[in-house]
Amino acid sequence: MKLTRSTYFVIFAMLIFFNIRITIDQFSEEIGKQLYIPTFIIFIFMILIGIILAIKDKELLHVVSDERTKKVDRTAGYYSWWFTILFAWIYGSFAYFMKLTLNQYVFVLITEMLVTIFVFHLYLSFKGDLRGEIL
Repeated sequence: MKLTRSTYFVIFAMLIFFNIRITIDQFSEEIGKQLYIPTFIIFIFMILIGIILAIKDKELLHVVSDERTKKVDRTAGYYSWWFTILFAWIYGSFAYFMKLTLNQYVFVLITEMLVTIFVFHLYLSFKGDLRGEIL
């Protein structure tokens, strides 16, 4: 996935609606019910901004993919998966002792996967040359 100015709005919208709202729901269902409509409006608004920017920049249907972009995508995915495996092992030990439920554990793992692939993709995109170097 090529990150451009139009995709940042979509990613932030997904983080707000799917992660922050669910996290607030875990603490208080009443606050979660009150914040559902505002977060949904922000989600729709940010998705629309992303679509408008994609149409304006002519990115919606025209995808340019060179070898470096493909390598950045693959490498970010690899690093994210290895980091997630290590994180799942460490966090799994922590979750066992803290008696966390399976839903809480999976929620944290999925959130971590999304955040790490985004961070690794940004880092590798701005890094420049990728010649087998590890971070």
